[in-house]
Amino acid sequence: MSTLDPTRPAAPATPAGSPGFWWRVLIPFVAVISGLVALVVALIVALLFVSHELADAIATVVGSGVILAVGLVFVRHLPAHEQRAIFAGKGRPRAAIAAGVAGGLGFVVLTAIVISIGTAIDSGVRDRTSGIPSPFGSSVAAGLLVVLGIVVLAPLGEELLFRGLMLRGLVRRLPFWPAATCSGIAFGLCHSDVWAYLFWPRLIALALVGIGLAGLNRRRGYWSGVIAHATINGLATIALLAIG
Repeated sequence: MSTLDPTRPAAPATPAGSPGFWWRVLIPFVAVISGLVALVVALIVALLFVSHELADAIATVVGSGVILAVGLVFVRHLPAHEQRAIFAGKGRPRAAIAAGVAGGLGFVVLTAIVISIGTAIDSGVRDRTSGIPSPFGSSVAAGLLVVLGIVVLAPLGEELLFRGLMLRGLVRRLPFWPAATCSGIAFGLCHSDVWAYLFWPRLIALALVGIGLAGLNRRRGYWSGVIAHATINGLATIALLAIG
């Protein structure tokens, strides 16, 4: 299968010299690693001039921005028809927005259920995650920067990388749902808190959300997935602010 929509005709053959299959599949990992490196460097530099709270926020924006930038740079090397296909809308804009918001709300509920079950099964998860610091402090500027990084830049970059690029690469060789499953697992594995706290229920939840976002992308397009992703991150942000 060479397209996310099996009812459409096959895309034109990839011109010689354009990125191949493995580039399309591996570029999200390159982008995430680049983002993590940029985050660390930005944090170190920012600590020389501002408070730790503001430095963390600046680093968050820089890391998310680099991930998005790597994806955009890669997309520019794709054939024009593939660039259009990645960002093309599907259906009416209002329907895409509504599907994004509804999907985001549903994914939040799914995540809460998976994490609750995982925590009930493995009490160690609660112990390992009880000390996770909130990314929000008392500084308004820091809070706004974190929101920019988490709610705006992260959805734009991650949807571009994992659904716009990786998923579209995988469906060239796999049926859609196996491809969606692979991209969903990769999406979960690329979140650093999963590894920092051995937070396996969140890994499962992220993988399932990634699969759901792949389906949403197939049905409603990139921007609907971005809205769903932003809804998830936005609600998580509100929850963290309320707890804090």
